[in-house]
Amino acid sequence: MPEERGSTRVWVYARQFYIVDPDLGTDQAPDIADAGNGLIAVEEDGASILTGLTGLTVGPVEVTVTTHVSEPSLHEGGWDEVVETSFISTTGSALVTSWEDGEAEDLPGLAPSGPGSYRVRVHARGRDEGRAKDSLGPDDDPVEVYLLQVWPAPAAGERIIRQTDQVGDEWRQL
Repeated sequence: MPEERGSTRVWVYARQFYIVDPDLGTDQAPDIADAGNGLIAVEEDGASILTGLTGLTVGPVEVTVTTHVSEPSLHEGGWDEVVETSFISTTGSALVTSWEDGEAEDLPGLAPSGPGSYRVRVHARGRDEGRAKDSLGPDDDPVEVYLLQVWPAPAAGERIIRQTDQVGDEWRQL
């Protein structure tokens, strides 16, 4: 499995974007009120769908995905929030998706080794600025940036690496 990297704009709706196996769809997303880490909600069984929590209500965010053969180096500098968790891809086709726009093109799949267990390290910055703006149009430059690092690994507990933004604190209070 070669390492891959891709970046693109993802359209956020209702403060969310998703990582989902195509067979499930976004209608089975976990309850965002269960995102105790303030950044990403994971389906209770850890399978197939995760919800990224944003500051923006509606608008574009910049998302970069990198896939790795093993755990990558930690790059917490410059990020407001960093959380790592496990998920299971049932089809081997886990993708970043938007509720309105579907699959985010130009991003590698998040299950490059096929069906199985993966770790994802989610980095975020700019969510407080996104919250202040509330919404952006399709031609506006994103103010929120996300990095998703993914690698195959056995399921393990959530790991909180960094929590500093106000948006994350608000999500954690739910």
